[in-house]
Amino acid sequence: MIAVERGGRLYAVHGGNTISTGATVGTTVRVNTVHVVGRTHRTYINGSLRHTVSSQSGSFYDKFGAYRTSSGKGPATVVWSGIRFWRR
Repeated sequence: MIAVERGGRLYAVHGGNTISTGATVGTTVRVNTVHVVGRTHRTYINGSLRHTVSSQSGSFYDKFGAYRTSSGKGPATVVWSGIRFWRR
């Protein structure tokens, strides 16, 4: 899961690693992920590889949504567009 802080830092919810910066209100951010099960899960932000983690073998699922962490407050407005999933 990816989260964003008020200052625009995108980070991995699990582990807290910074993925990118500049995700401020009104800014469009393109997020692409490539998951090779049993090998790697890569995250691209605006076309640049920003985060890579090992992937366990077995089943998995992808989903997207807007959630508020326990430290968040106030409303969130998120617009999703051009959502596509590919399988090999």
